[in-house]
Amino acid sequence: MLDATAALLVEDGYEAVTLAAVARRARVGRPLLYQWWGTKAALVQETLFRRDPVSARAIAPGASFEETFTAMVRDMVGLQLLPEYRRGMPGLIADMACDPDLQDEAERRFIGPVRARYVEVFGRASESGEIGPDVDGALVLDTLRGALTTLTLTRPAWREDDFVDYLVRLVLDGIRAR
Repeated sequence: MLDATAALLVEDGYEAVTLAAVARRARVGRPLLYQWWGTKAALVQETLFRRDPVSARAIAPGASFEETFTAMVRDMVGLQLLPEYRRGMPGLIADMACDPDLQDEAERRFIGPVRARYVEVFGRASESGEIGPDVDGALVLDTLRGALTTLTLTRPAWREDDFVDYLVRLVLDGIRAR
């Protein structure tokens, strides 16, 4: 069902996806989709955020902050460059803006664990002196999410490494002349 949803997002875009179309594509009854997800937005949300954060999990304990942060950014970029994410997220964001419960569910199930990881990693880096003491990992995550959403729309020719390098350097080096 999630694969069928992803395929329909890529082919037709968020607005055209319906639970009936997903049920047909997945060869299941529409009542099953309503039972498990209830709405198109909830189904799309589950589809878009089902990917495991592979890069960040591969970082060895004791890796530097920069290595860990780069892997975390690579995971975010990899997710946002998926065709179904690019086609589905703008519509899902609009639905989430109108539905606080959907937004709360996204925060609880998908964004919250990533936010906790950012807070943990940034907290350790602050304690070790690798970054300043007042850097808020949760705020950095939110900033990156917004920047990456816009960048993927305005820089379609960029490759994954272009996004990762730009965002990591922007955060780590800032914009001040050295």
